[in-house]
Amino acid sequence: MIVLNCKLDPMKTLLSLFLFSIICTLTSFGQSTEFVYSLRVITTKGAADANRDVVFIEKSTYEHLPLKTNSQGKLTHTFTYGNWIGSIGDMRNCIEIYGERSGSASNLFTYDPTNYRLQNKSVPDRRTVDFNTISQERSDPFAEPTARQSVLTIILKDQAKKVHPGVEVSLCSFSTKTIYTSRSNNNGAATFVVPLDAEYDIDVDGVESIRRIVMGKRPMNSKLTILYQPRTFKEEVQGKFIVQTTSPNVKPSSSHVKVKLKVRGGPSDGVQEDVYVRMLKSNAVYKAKTNDEGVAMFMLPVKQQYFVDFTYQRLADQIDLSQIKGIAEKSITVLYTPDPRWQNIESFIPKVKDLVAYDVQNFIDKQYPEPTSGDMDFYLNWGNKFNINSKEALLEIGLKVKSKMNRKNPTPLNICFVVDKSGSMMGEARIEELKLAMIEFVKQLEATDIVSVVVFDSQSTVAVPAAPIGNKKKVIDIIYAIQASGGTVIYDGLEMGFAEVAKNSSKGYVDRVILLTDGYGSRPPEEVIDMAKRNISRGIELSAVGVGTGYNQELLSLLASAGGGLLHLAGTGSSIRAAFTAELQTILFPMAEKAVLEVRYNNQIVYRQLYGYSQEKVSPGKMTCEIPHLFPGLNQMALIKFDLINPTKDIVKENVVVSLSYIDPETKKEVRMEKKIQPEWTNATGELDMTIDKEHKKVLAVAIANQSLKVMAESYEAGDKAKAEASVRQSLDQINQLFPNAKSKELLALVGNLMEYVEAFETLKTMKMH
Repeated sequence: MIVLNCKLDPMKTLLSLFLFSIICTLTSFGQSTEFVYSLRVITTKGAADANRDVVFIEKSTYEHLPLKTNSQGKLTHTFTYGNWIGSIGDMRNCIEIYGERSGSASNLFTYDPTNYRLQNKSVPDRRTVDFNTISQERSDPFAEPTARQSVLTIILKDQAKKVHPGVEVSLCSFSTKTIYTSRSNNNGAATFVVPLDAEYDIDVDGVESIRRIVMGKRPMNSKLTILYQPRTFKEEVQGKFIVQTTSPNVKPSSSHVKVKLKVRGGPSDGVQEDVYVRMLKSNAVYKAKTNDEGVAMFMLPVKQQYFVDFTYQRLADQIDLSQIKGIAEKSITVLYTPDPRWQNIESFIPKVKDLVAYDVQNFIDKQYPEPTSGDMDFYLNWGNKFNINSKEALLEIGLKVKSKMNRKNPTPLNICFVVDKSGSMMGEARIEELKLAMIEFVKQLEATDIVSVVVFDSQSTVAVPAAPIGNKKKVIDIIYAIQASGGTVIYDGLEMGFAEVAKNSSKGYVDRVILLTDGYGSRPPEEVIDMAKRNISRGIELSAVGVGTGYNQELLSLLASAGGGLLHLAGTGSSIRAAFTAELQTILFPMAEKAVLEVRYNNQIVYRQLYGYSQEKVSPGKMTCEIPHLFPGLNQMALIKFDLINPTKDIVKENVVVSLSYIDPETKKEVRMEKKIQPEWTNATGELDMTIDKEHKKVLAVAIANQSLKVMAESYEAGDKAKAEASVRQSLDQINQLFPNAKSKELLALVGNLMEYVEAFETLKTMKMH
């Protein structure tokens, strides 16, 4: 991150914050290794940063190595084994050490965690923002700052210091939802006049977020030189894919990394296979075919993350270029293991009994006020006013539980997190969201609580052995170091989790394993369930969180049901944290038992549908439903759609009455709250449509998706493939009508899941033609 509001050299500040990766010469086989690493840390004022915590975690064993800088801000350590990831204070994962290699290296870091987090934060998904574009191509290169604006000149130079005119350059501000566009002039410079106190991503030659800057609160005139190496390849859009034309000796550029992808396995052992490289947080998909050696070449934009897909496998591997600096090449080998669901595409369409409905609550952003009295409260609001021509009405019910609570469960905990860290967990920041949820949970534990962590990908490892939580910092350091990679082996990870809990299993503890996964395991589900049942019979509870759409819902449901725990479904990466928090807070803070929502209404209003909760019971003039899993911080929305029967102004005389009742877990007594809301009448003539705000539209979009999937599954089982496909396509059209421009990241994931079914139907038709 560059902060353009200080006296420091911007380029030196940037370099001091870059992720440091040490590269050295490999030793010969059998030779002992010593890698000597020296570190110096200074403050932002250039002084020695003495006694600063520096922690290294071995990436496969999760060994914890705590160190500190001396009075001069220095430390030196010799690594003789392992691959390590290091953190300097709150600058997490900023060092990478390959201790299996001989050599030495030294590095200087400026300790500035605020700027470090800004520079390394995840690139936002631009599809979620409706930007305003402002052209500044004719901006005066001699422009001066004003009271509210700074001037930034970006100069493009290659390694030979040659300038490059006519190149598209843009500044993207997510805070102001504005993109400023320009082109470099004959001097290779593009000048921008932009608002103060804002963060900007710099795009060059169509490649997004090459650099990130912050314009300070003080007006100034700044210049920034960016390394620009022109492309030496061609690319074109062919249908849904980007196809590149490259020579064998193509050179990487400042904006594109040369990625040599070697494929092993698959129907033809990697030869002449179609390879799809999908950019995260984007619609861009690059397509290439492997040669006779199983190699495909890609030129991929820097600063991005990618998934590798094949015809019969999704999420085969991941490519992370988010930390690449300068001009780089990368070679990776990907194992192609065909997924039976894509090989036998008919099985990809779920049966009705296997459908998993999207949870409306994962899509809601609206926050309700904190309760002013008691542990919880609810809020009522009409989505529209009524007149004599009104046909329907929408009632919003918002439920809020107090965020900060004292722990009511005196029973100590014996918890093991079994965490899927396979490569696909990189998508949608899944692993990062999970880590943050786990860390928040650890911070709330008492000294008597026991916690352990098992991570699994292609292999399983006990990252944190079961023990009383005493040293929370050590546990948090290890959780921060977890990184996504590899395949998915649920059986071994779950078995290790049960073993960790069993070490301290006692009637005086809550013994529970919490499994989180986004994929299918390599072992048959029956074997996983049998193993789980053996451990559950010993008194260990099991809960599960399924993420995305690739998990085996039937397996996780059976596991959670057998284990006496809960199954939480997190459709997107952002909802992982909410799902995990719901599970953990339910354990720590049991809020209510048998919570029931009741709505009573008059005879001019007819109940039609409830969105947000399920299994409602309807009788004349009344609707009730149970609300599960109340916990601190819960913030939920429900919408009730009514039909209006010849409404008159008298409708306002009879209130709609809403009540919430539950059993307090401590007193075992019923608590009941009741509120009334009066319909809002208007004398305006003409038919009034429901005034649907953005949050209400999200709820309706989720309802549309759930209904379309139900029709799809029913129609497909009945042999009507055309109706099944039409149902999904129609839902996509309806959602796009509700959100014609930008969509939230949760809705983008939902739309992406629906598109997978469309792709499956298209594959079915192609197979039939052949």
